[in-house]
Amino acid sequence: MATEVAAMEVVYQTGENRVVLRPALLVIACDPRALEPVMDYTPQELELLNSLRNFTFYTTCLRVYPRTSQGRVVILAPDVVESQSGLVQGYRNETAKQWGLPVANDAESNVVTIYQMAGIDGEADPATLAAQREAFLDDPPSWWPFQPGRYEIVQVEENQNGVTHPAANPLLTPYFNQFSFGELGAGAPWRWLDMQGANDTVYVHASTCFESVLHCWSYLNILLRAKPELMTMPKDSAIVIIGAGVSGLLCAQRLIDAGYTNVILLEKTDRFAGKTHSLQVPDQDRTTIAELGTCYLSPAYDQMVQSLSDFTVGNARVPVAHGSERGIVVGEPPHEAVMTFGDYGLMVACQHLGFGWPCSEEEQELAYLALAVAAANYVRLRYEIFGTFNGVMPDSRPAGDPYGVFSKTFAQYLDDNWMGVLKGYLMYAYQVQGYGDLDKIPAYYGLVWVTPDMAWPFGEWSGVTAWQKGWEDVWDQMVRKCTMNITLNADVVSIRR
Repeated sequence: MATEVAAMEVVYQTGENRVVLRPALLVIACDPRALEPVMDYTPQELELLNSLRNFTFYTTCLRVYPRTSQGRVVILAPDVVESQSGLVQGYRNETAKQWGLPVANDAESNVVTIYQMAGIDGEADPATLAAQREAFLDDPPSWWPFQPGRYEIVQVEENQNGVTHPAANPLLTPYFNQFSFGELGAGAPWRWLDMQGANDTVYVHASTCFESVLHCWSYLNILLRAKPELMTMPKDSAIVIIGAGVSGLLCAQRLIDAGYTNVILLEKTDRFAGKTHSLQVPDQDRTTIAELGTCYLSPAYDQMVQSLSDFTVGNARVPVAHGSERGIVVGEPPHEAVMTFGDYGLMVACQHLGFGWPCSEEEQELAYLALAVAAANYVRLRYEIFGTFNGVMPDSRPAGDPYGVFSKTFAQYLDDNWMGVLKGYLMYAYQVQGYGDLDKIPAYYGLVWVTPDMAWPFGEWSGVTAWQKGWEDVWDQMVRKCTMNITLNADVVSIRR
């Protein structure tokens, strides 16, 4: 006699209401570690989840008051980034980003976002990070172009498709779930991909791939190529997505677009969009967008942006701190100086070649030649390892440990493969995004993020863009136009598969 298999069951609570769902497919779009107390994970799943680790990002939007004329939209202090100690490591002038440096310099006040990062074993307590922020603002270094001790933390309302509530500021974010060298070498990301669909469960959170919107979107492509059977269920099948952050919304949009009519999103907080927080701040008699979370796009995003064009109507991509508007802090306190991003990258290249700095015009020409050769080599080796010029995480694990991609840091990989001259440029392309220090992070993650177009260190292609109306406008349009069924303040109390 056949034993009847119990249906999957998801139980959640909203206020005093307890709701039981029996989906045909469960999609985990939140950090899966958060569900360990209520979900019946298999030993194989737990092994992967327990080997994940993450950084902590802390961002604050401030109103500040200029004391000197500014020549930069973004300033980054790489020595502070490398320490991952929670100190203020840089800022983005949102007023200048939105309206230009002349407007920012003429204004009585500016809106800026400052960022701090704590490493894997760093102090991530909000009170500690807030104290470090206050100490910085009260007695700032010379590269901070605003008045010491004079600032306000911005407080504004957030409107998500007609529902208004106080916007988060500051924002504490567990950031960039990652595997260790050993776990990568053992194929952890691809073991996870192989498990997808087992027990009628799939995982699409950033922990499966990388942190960025691009990688969450790309991972869905990889997942559906690897597991096409996921899209063969009847179109009226109940599908529950836990988490209405970026990965949850992208997955819901893909399912709805494929014709599924019973897609339910459960979100623990009182808002959707996850790590995207686009503050709409009154500024210069207009509205300035301050991004506390999701922010930049690169040319690598172009295909994704095209595929999501229905949700970017009226929202243009605008350049952010191209050319000399990006500043890099060099030197020891109190004698710091701010260099342009281009000069900093050239300086690091010249020093790598043994020329010192400043160097002659002839030595600079040799450095530019070495940079071009190294960039071409980077693209060639990346294609050899990943099998594609575009794309992100490879569909299958590269065989062995090619060029030390799993066993070496990104910096060591560059040095050992004649690409060390690129480190000054890649430091900005990689570290400023909050993805760790080149000297600590596995080379695999560096290669995943730094696609060929980002590796080219010259001209506009080395720049980034942002959405004029912010990333949150993209998700607002997606939720509205797809008529998504999102239950907010949903506390999942049990999951049985």
